[in-house]
Amino acid sequence: MWRSLPLSAGILVSLTFLTTPAAAEPPYLATCGTVRVFIAPSASVAGSVTIGTSTFALHASDHLPAASPVGLAMCINRTLTTAGPVLELIAMPSPICGEVLGLSPAIPDQRGAVIDIVTTTPGLRIALAASPNLAFTFPQRATSACFEIRIDASGTAIASMVMGAAVPAATPTAPPITTLPSTATDARSAEVVAIVGTTSAAIAFLVMRRRRRPSSARYTR
Repeated sequence: MWRSLPLSAGILVSLTFLTTPAAAEPPYLATCGTVRVFIAPSASVAGSVTIGTSTFALHASDHLPAASPVGLAMCINRTLTTAGPVLELIAMPSPICGEVLGLSPAIPDQRGAVIDIVTTTPGLRIALAASPNLAFTFPQRATSACFEIRIDASGTAIASMVMGAAVPAATPTAPPITTLPSTATDARSAEVVAIVGTTSAAIAFLVMRRRRRPSSARYTR
């Protein structure tokens, strides 16, 4: 059974897993594709960037390229600084390789399947659109894989082909302990010990008694 990720049609940048504590901040999933529009922010006015069909607000504190990235394949990601989290635009890796954590199935008439992948690029976790023809079976556990990427007409990065995948072997689990080793002495062993002990004591007693008995020899004049 595939592990499904609850991604909505319009929000592909954040995801709350069932294993994530309720108080924890959901992980950030980057969006990748061609930059179609870029408006640089200023200290007083917010800017924006459109990657594929998604638009993100930008601020002067975000990490952005000095030159306009329009037409380039980029990813918008979130990174942490001493002042707090900020957005950053980084070059999109190609192919995209990493650990596949799960799959959000396609939603008819809204979007296709989306792969949740922690890439080999440090700090980059992507919500990667999957081609309907992607021949890849997602197991229950995380899998290492590389995907060939193509850019569709809208500028969205899509995993079009599996270049390689490796499913880690399941770790053997030791069977549970159903009985504890007994701390009591085995009945037969106890009986043997008792017999040997009693016999040894009796022999020791007879030897001591014999040594202490006075001599019965009589002397005649």
